[in-house]
Amino acid sequence: MRLKVIFANVIQGMIHVGYNDKNENLFTGFHPYRYVEYFKKQQSDILCLAEVLMDTPDGDSFFIKQIVDACDFSYYHNLVGEKAFFVDDKFYGLSICSKFPFMTYQVQKLSNPHIETIRPNGDHWVMHDKFIQKVILNLGKNKMLNLVNTHMFPFQHFNRHFWDEEFASYRAQWAKLLNSDNGGLSLIAGDFNTVGIAINKAFPELEIGKSLHSVVNYDGKMFQPRYPYDTQIEYILASSSVQVLSAKAEMVYSDHPFLIAEIEL
Repeated sequence: MRLKVIFANVIQGMIHVGYNDKNENLFTGFHPYRYVEYFKKQQSDILCLAEVLMDTPDGDSFFIKQIVDACDFSYYHNLVGEKAFFVDDKFYGLSICSKFPFMTYQVQKLSNPHIETIRPNGDHWVMHDKFIQKVILNLGKNKMLNLVNTHMFPFQHFNRHFWDEEFASYRAQWAKLLNSDNGGLSLIAGDFNTVGIAINKAFPELEIGKSLHSVVNYDGKMFQPRYPYDTQIEYILASSSVQVLSAKAEMVYSDHPFLIAEIEL
């Protein structure tokens, strides 16, 4: 069975245009319709999104409603994470859109190290909670797919590293939640924020290369100077038996590349 899967961090519908001389992001404004048009052209079967703009704390989202209608997705679930910082009186979070029905849907909270820092502008930051969306999709003909969508902790903004030894116990807990517990085929999509090192080294507890493999691989340097990191931080991970038919990372409107893959189950 062939599927087209996309993961995209859509940065709340903003349009990213590069960096200033201080390496700060530059945006032309809020244009969610351009994302809708892009995803309509892609015609994917599964769309996993991070930093999705939502209108209420319960996850109502006109943005997602437009995507669902334009792309003919029959099923979706939204999850609010926190208040939006680009658009006033809005929220942002995760969303899974699918052409296949959800057999199960869970929201699970990731254990939070609660580290703190003082930002260069004097702001006091405390690490916010992060979550995963965990579902089982019914693909038909007695075939199921375990699917996880996530946006993990940004250690780089706290002058720490995802792979620091002090966070080993947290990584073990996160890996347990991300992995399926039924032994079936799995996809894990997300912005892992593993800035500065490849995910197999930053997150060894996931056992990438053994039970999982990365479906879309790219060198972050190819997006320079528009993309500030020299390593991959977005991933679509799949069970080792999943075959990759095509894969690409594409820089479009966000400050993160979109991952697009066609796979065979």
